[in-house]
Amino acid sequence: MHGSIKIQATHLNRQGIVYIRQSDPKQVREHRESALNQRALRERLLELGWKASQVAIADGDQGISAKQSAGRENFQKLVAEVGLGKIGIIVGYEVSRLARNCVDWHRLLELCALSDTLIGDSDGVYSARDFNDRLLLGLKGTMSEAELHSLRLRLDAGRLSKARRGELVHHLPTGYVRTDSGEVTFDPDQSVKSRIELVFSKFEERGSGHQVLRYLVDQKLKLPRKQTSGLYAGEVLWKAPTLSAIHSILKNPAYAGAFAYGRRQTSPARQIPGRPASGKLRSERKSWLALVKDVYPAYISWPQWEKIQEKMQENQRTMQARLTRKQATRQGDAMLAGLVRCGKCGHAMRVSYKDNRFQYVCCKALNELGKRSCQFLSGARIDDSVVTAFFTAIAPTQIDALGASMRQQAVEREQQLKLLRQEVERLNYVAHRAERQYDKVDPENRLIAATLERKWEQAMEELETARNTLADFDVASTPKLKISADDRKLFSNAGQELPKIWPKLSLAARKAMLRTLITGVNLERADDGRARIRVVWRGGSVSEIIRQVPIHSRRYTILEKQTVERVKQLTDEGLTCDSIIAQLNAEGHKPCRGGEFTRAILTKLKARYGIVSKLEQIRRGLRPKTTYCAEEMAAQISVDRAWIYRKIRLGSIRIEKDPIHGCYLFPRTKRAIQQLQQLKRGIRAHVTFP
Repeated sequence: MHGSIKIQATHLNRQGIVYIRQSDPKQVREHRESALNQRALRERLLELGWKASQVAIADGDQGISAKQSAGRENFQKLVAEVGLGKIGIIVGYEVSRLARNCVDWHRLLELCALSDTLIGDSDGVYSARDFNDRLLLGLKGTMSEAELHSLRLRLDAGRLSKARRGELVHHLPTGYVRTDSGEVTFDPDQSVKSRIELVFSKFEERGSGHQVLRYLVDQKLKLPRKQTSGLYAGEVLWKAPTLSAIHSILKNPAYAGAFAYGRRQTSPARQIPGRPASGKLRSERKSWLALVKDVYPAYISWPQWEKIQEKMQENQRTMQARLTRKQATRQGDAMLAGLVRCGKCGHAMRVSYKDNRFQYVCCKALNELGKRSCQFLSGARIDDSVVTAFFTAIAPTQIDALGASMRQQAVEREQQLKLLRQEVERLNYVAHRAERQYDKVDPENRLIAATLERKWEQAMEELETARNTLADFDVASTPKLKISADDRKLFSNAGQELPKIWPKLSLAARKAMLRTLITGVNLERADDGRARIRVVWRGGSVSEIIRQVPIHSRRYTILEKQTVERVKQLTDEGLTCDSIIAQLNAEGHKPCRGGEFTRAILTKLKARYGIVSKLEQIRRGLRPKTTYCAEEMAAQISVDRAWIYRKIRLGSIRIEKDPIHGCYLFPRTKRAIQQLQQLKRGIRAHVTFP
């Protein structure tokens, strides 16, 4: 190698690295000669004086482009070890193997100059500390980046030229296949073709993607999805329908027979390092790079496709208009329409009316996945709870509490403001100190200078962040507000009189008054029939209310089974209705409409499930089969039932009432009958039953 005279003992004592890289996996598979040529550089290092144990090959970045360092672990590790002074020389077949980006290349050169690391290629050995070598390496890096840019321009120009003719080959959407001759046809699987046609026909019939989704879910129909990557690349999998999948079909012009190129274009500002496919943004049709009609066989005509796009845009405008006026007062009975959000998913809840009743319903899961709603709650109960909280908030005692709270908030605000200002002052001092340290360092000592420069930049970033936080806090903080005596008197009168006149006010007036203090209501329904209502007030404070609501029917099916089993158990133990009610309420059992158990509710529950007491079982002939009641025993010994009770009262028959059934039960045995017959004939003075 030319320039081997630059190799010193200090270089030979450190590691030599042969960096091997090819730009994409196809080159790695098919162009193996390039990799062999790069690996041959190891022998050159041995000839230059490095020991075999000191030479390492870095080939972990095979198949990865060098246009950026993100994603190239071997290159990043190489840069780190150069900075630590562990490497004596880096060898690559050419400069472009290391980097095709001037930023990465010059950063590596700077580190090589600081640590005295040599750089070698097929032409020679260079020292980044030598001005002429540094100039040459810089030119090579610039040419490497320019080469990549020119290659990209030629490739893009060729690709765009083919796209404008409609001949560019790319992934086909689900429902199309490409034959061996290159011709595009419908998918031969009729089930795939018919399902795509069904999506378009149902959209034409129903007018929205949500309605198509609901139809597919109701009919338990799946959608075919062609996999473009992964284990099943190229195959068609049947998956549960989603709104995004339906929209991807409806918005794709290929189904109208058109070839479109550039529908999604890359925004460098949104691109994530190491992920070349990121940063894609959907472009308007006028910004597409190419659009050629009648290229593919069509599922629908072009005018039909344009009509679908217009309808979808109209639906989107309608939805946006609803969102912009979501807090406006409506004409329905729901007083919190537009203010309520789901406590489970955070989505806005809409109002559903049926039979003069209304509910607050979360439709996110229904709209996007066609699944059941997250939750729905009785609107009247929620409104009543919020109105009660509203009355409480404007009560005279609450006005005084509000004044005290505002004073406390003002004190806390001043404390926070003071702390933020102190933090800004501290960081300002740190930044100035870092600047002074950087100014004092010897410019020749580049490693220390670079460290101090990074420290200074970090201090300035922290200072700027603290200043922004202080400014945001100052702007967002609530202004000071004083409640005068007249205002307190006015609010006190309103707090006393408003509940009286509330029913007489118009619905619009009541809604408007609620919105003067309330900015939002968060609802979350628990399985046990309790609703957690969080009212967000304009001052930023939050009130939490727990309200009992009817238990959801799906959930109560499980809860009711548990309750019924418990009622049966308590009834079998001989507890009275009042005792059972007390026990159920103590254990937290709930009736279907919430609240607590009462005698009427328990009676209905017992009647529904046929739960009866032991005494009632005996009366109905459901007593234990091993016993006789008094009437049956009297029939066995041919006496009147009154004779049995008289003998029991006189003590001739010694027997205790059954504690569970509450009556006298005689053993159903021949011996018991014989003993009572002997008592009847006077042979025995008494008979005892355990």
